[in-house]
Amino acid sequence: MAYMSINWAISEHGTGFPSNTLAQEYGNHILNVKLASNTDNGMLVAADVSKKWADFDVFDEAAVTTFTGVIEQQMPNGNWLVLVTNPGDALLVYQKPLTPYESPRELLQEKAFYNKAGDIVRCYVLSKFDRIEVSASNFNGNPGAGKAITGVSSKKMTIGS
Repeated sequence: MAYMSINWAISEHGTGFPSNTLAQEYGNHILNVKLASNTDNGMLVAADVSKKWADFDVFDEAAVTTFTGVIEQQMPNGNWLVLVTNPGDALLVYQKPLTPYESPRELLQEKAFYNKAGDIVRCYVLSKFDRIEVSASNFNGNPGAGKAITGVSSKKMTIGS
């Protein structure tokens, strides 16, 4: 009798981290945003402030209208460090991954996680000179040190030409 096999293939999702942000140290706000679609950590969204809260202290997601930055360097973990030059209305999505699984080890890696549509997540209000760390999949274009970020499209940072 043959044993059945399990496909443990895990989709890789973008990752991010508020490396050095004012909001991380209580110098700016962290907002609760209800996501309109599946969203990886490290993506950028805006809060819909044109209407009442979706619920107590919860904003609906909106599209980012303004954001610029510069990719400063690649970090030892492979992510890219972005210096915010104009935060505009962009908010960094960062929800600490929690898992009830201990094995296999792949289920503990941050790239296995994403935030589902309808989830309420923590979003960091960004300030000029903040530094955020994001994986290559959270860019529209190929990241590289010294490249400019000219905006946001589909929650990903757009690399200028």
